[in-house]
Amino acid sequence: MEITKIDSILTGSRRLFVKVHTDTGITGIGESGNWGFREAVVGAINRMEKPLIGQDPLRIEYINDELYKRFKFGGTVIGGAISAIDIALWDIKGKYYNAPIYQLLGGAVRKKIRLWGVVDGRDISSSIKSAKELKAKGYTCIRLNPTNIEEAKGTYARRMNAMSEMIHAIRDAIGLDVDLGCEIHRALQPHESITLLKMVEDCNLLFFEDPINYENYFSLKTVTEKTKTPISAGERGFCIQDIQMLLQNESVSFIRPDICLMRGITGCKKAAAIAESHYVNVIPHTATGSINLAGNLHLAAAIPNFEVLETCPITSEWDKIQKEIKTPFKIENGCIEVPEGPGLGIELRDDIEITAPYCDWEWDFIKCNIK
Repeated sequence: MEITKIDSILTGSRRLFVKVHTDTGITGIGESGNWGFREAVVGAINRMEKPLIGQDPLRIEYINDELYKRFKFGGTVIGGAISAIDIALWDIKGKYYNAPIYQLLGGAVRKKIRLWGVVDGRDISSSIKSAKELKAKGYTCIRLNPTNIEEAKGTYARRMNAMSEMIHAIRDAIGLDVDLGCEIHRALQPHESITLLKMVEDCNLLFFEDPINYENYFSLKTVTEKTKTPISAGERGFCIQDIQMLLQNESVSFIRPDICLMRGITGCKKAAAIAESHYVNVIPHTATGSINLAGNLHLAAAIPNFEVLETCPITSEWDKIQKEIKTPFKIENGCIEVPEGPGLGIELRDDIEITAPYCDWEWDFIKCNIK
């Protein structure tokens, strides 16, 4: 079996899917996680296509390693391109052997994958309501973002008090039978996260995610060593060395590898093993579409140190994820069962480029009056 062609499919405002074709008619589907610079990832994939033509798609480890070593510039563009190809190769391998990917990774540790529910609210009151609804649906873990609420504005003191009030209010609303995670999205400075962490230590958070921009691992360590609350990070990592540095520095209690950035399923399986050696669990990162989620389900099924899975970054994305595949995912009591079909076990709709036409991701500089 040989690779004959690679197609990139840009849909909606966040998706970049990749199809790897073979001379046997088997096609694998992958996805890139660098949704901010998709066109750059397409350029990298196009550059990688020529040396991939004629290669045996079953030699996944060899191809992944060669792509990483030969394209000498790292980063999330290259990582996103390799990841999309890697996931597609695993999909091909599963279809070739007529087995789901998790079986090829060593078999199932679990088949029912626990999800977190996303608290959807722009103020404290609506956030409490959303948290209660998620608990009623059977979720045993929910995640909130206190930096997004309307009350978290104004002076330093007002912002800190508002975020603390929200976290305490939701803990009171859901009780102790639901794990509570807090997402900061790198929106705070180290001293701000340290202050907030001290204010909410009595809430027994499962994790406090991305408290700062952690390009400087030593700065993240300054946050970690001043709190008893578990810290999670790693979603922007594009190589296993990122994970090793986080763990070696004892900066995190959970890692957040993204199969669509960290060299695919191949890279994230290695990241999970590194974490296991440090007694650290894995919360896979899901930031884009259906292939990202499906691949994460197989990874979560096959690793012993899985904790909980992100469904999608924001609730409005869930309908889009469901509409882009032929057979939608089913969530019951806050869990999804791993697809049992060959490969990823899901397929993109044939008309996805029509139902979700490509559109540019709009962004601009933050307006600032310097006069």
